[in-house]
Amino acid sequence: MNKTSQMDKEKQALYSRLHLIESDLSIASGSISRARSNISHVEGSVGTLTTRLSQVRGRGYAAMAHLEKGVEQLTKTWADVSPSIKQTFQSSVEPLTTQVSSLQAETRGLRSQIDTGNISYGHITANRLSATASSLRNRVTSEATKVDDPLSKLIPTINTIDGDLKIAENTTELLAQSSFPLKQEESSVLAFEGKIMKGEKSEGTLYLTNQRFIFEAKKEVVVEKKFFIATKKRTERTVQIDQPIGAVEEISKGRVGLIAWTGIYVRFKRESGQQEAQFDVEGWEADATERFFNYIISGDADKDIATIKGTSPITPETPGIQVVYCTHCHAPYTREIYKGQKSVQCDYCKAQIVVQ
Repeated sequence: MNKTSQMDKEKQALYSRLHLIESDLSIASGSISRARSNISHVEGSVGTLTTRLSQVRGRGYAAMAHLEKGVEQLTKTWADVSPSIKQTFQSSVEPLTTQVSSLQAETRGLRSQIDTGNISYGHITANRLSATASSLRNRVTSEATKVDDPLSKLIPTINTIDGDLKIAENTTELLAQSSFPLKQEESSVLAFEGKIMKGEKSEGTLYLTNQRFIFEAKKEVVVEKKFFIATKKRTERTVQIDQPIGAVEEISKGRVGLIAWTGIYVRFKRESGQQEAQFDVEGWEADATERFFNYIISGDADKDIATIKGTSPITPETPGIQVVYCTHCHAPYTREIYKGQKSVQCDYCKAQIVVQ
């Protein structure tokens, strides 16, 4: 083997060792950055979640009363643990940044020496840096864990609250664009965009309130053209489905369409006269629809809304029990009155009976 081949072989061996040293230092640097970032994330989130919750309540969203308790508990917990976490980072983790940076500078010098063929220096320096970098990596990891562990107990709570707030924020934003008014004692609970998979397969918005299930279709309409090119459009919104929430028999997640898209199946009670509807939606939206439908039907939504608004909770109707009388012919209406239903038609004289 000639001298050139031997040197190349030794240089490659040193480069391999150098790579391991750089990896140890990269892990150490990443651990410090992650701990710093986690502290910043948690501290920023605590304040931001409080502000966001106040804003959605100000816009009239009154469901999910658990958010107040969650934000309050999170704020208290962070106030209790943040001083010790920050102290640990500042005294035990942050100072190690200087050592990591110093060793990274030395590794760059080592690479330069290897490039020029200084093999003897390379072996001596690599031996020293290998041991030092490995030891520093272990120390940084250990100290950073003392910061990350207590933070890791808070982050799932933050993510859960953040997810629910995004639902509330999206719901209030979509409701503000809707073409229909809310009824007395009605509050929005969930809204998201989707496509109804029947007829023209219209794009639109699904709404779940504490009283109704609504699908509002929307389409772009050209209102002005210039040389056959649309220069101005407007969005037209039309309510295609408007049913009392109690008329919904079941909402289930499933596949819709021919390419196994994620969607939901909405089955209505036979007496409602509304056919089953399928909607193409995102997976998380399908999960949220199931969750919030059960939340509404159970009566928990009404309790939460009453808590937030400071009103008396709506007494859930008991199917098959409530009896009302026609104010025109005084005949009884004995069929099921759905949750959220505000009027029914008399079976005898066909007059509208207001449900109290």
